[in-house]
Amino acid sequence: MNYLERIAERVINGNDTDWAMNINAFDWVPGVGLFGIYKAYTATGKYLDFLTDWADRHLREASVQRTVNSTAPMLTVLQLYKETGNKRYLDAALEAGGYIMQCAPLTREGGLEHTVTEEVEGFSEQMWADTLFMACIFIAELGDVTGDKAYTDFAVKQTLIHHKVLSDGSGLYFHGWNCKAHNSMSAVRWARANAWIILSSMYILNAAGEFEGRATIENYVKKHSEALKAVQTENGAYRTILDDASAYEEMSATAGITAGLILARRENLIGEEFDSVIERGVKAVENATSENGEVNGVSTGTPVMKNAEEYKQIQCCPTLYGQGLAMIMFAELTGGKQ
Repeated sequence: MNYLERIAERVINGNDTDWAMNINAFDWVPGVGLFGIYKAYTATGKYLDFLTDWADRHLREASVQRTVNSTAPMLTVLQLYKETGNKRYLDAALEAGGYIMQCAPLTREGGLEHTVTEEVEGFSEQMWADTLFMACIFIAELGDVTGDKAYTDFAVKQTLIHHKVLSDGSGLYFHGWNCKAHNSMSAVRWARANAWIILSSMYILNAAGEFEGRATIENYVKKHSEALKAVQTENGAYRTILDDASAYEEMSATAGITAGLILARRENLIGEEFDSVIERGVKAVENATSENGEVNGVSTGTPVMKNAEEYKQIQCCPTLYGQGLAMIMFAELTGGKQ
């Protein structure tokens, strides 16, 4: 059994109930895992029944969980509509898209405010890199599926705003931006944030087609890729704080960044000098994957922390987003097709 199938089947055959690995919930964590399984399906032809069964059991929750983060499962639901033609999936996607476009709170700079389902203090006027993956890929895909340019324009606008406010100027990105305080809060170049950005940017570019401002996003991706190449460790991984040699290596970020580079390379946004970067990233994730398909070295849920030291103290455990990003990477490595 190859790495992709091993990682997918660890999720599918597991009966985990803890937050990090419980696939039977409707939120961002299972949402990333589901999209990884969908990508595994496109590469192997397996797992479609699992995905449709999950959607049929959980889709009613979509109308209850209305936040940016809990939009994440809808990306896979929309792909299932494309695969099966089941109108129920499209109807749910349109409802979720309507919420994001018309009701989701925006910051004073026009970016989606990062909203979550957890019982925590709100993140008023905050924009996080995570939002591009959790909501904006879905909106771009909805534009592609429906042909409605309003969705595409919204996704592109959000992508440009997030790049603008989260960029540190060097090519790397901060985790979050406070629009009220007009600062990057802890100003940490968190690795998984950079994974969300490069991977989401490529999926949004692919879904959106030609549009005004495409070259701007492509240039962000090129500059980002160069900066990421410079901070890759010797064994191919990326540290949880990209520019901090004392930070631990983190595998969800390594998988997500590598997947983004694979897509950028496929679209000729970056050249052959990145082939070895990609190969080393893949090898690092392989080395972190156990025989039972668990991807190790993945940091648990991480809000914007107060300082760099707090990021380095975040514990690691198996998570669905670690599994999902690894599946995405391995599936895209094959071209994402059977």
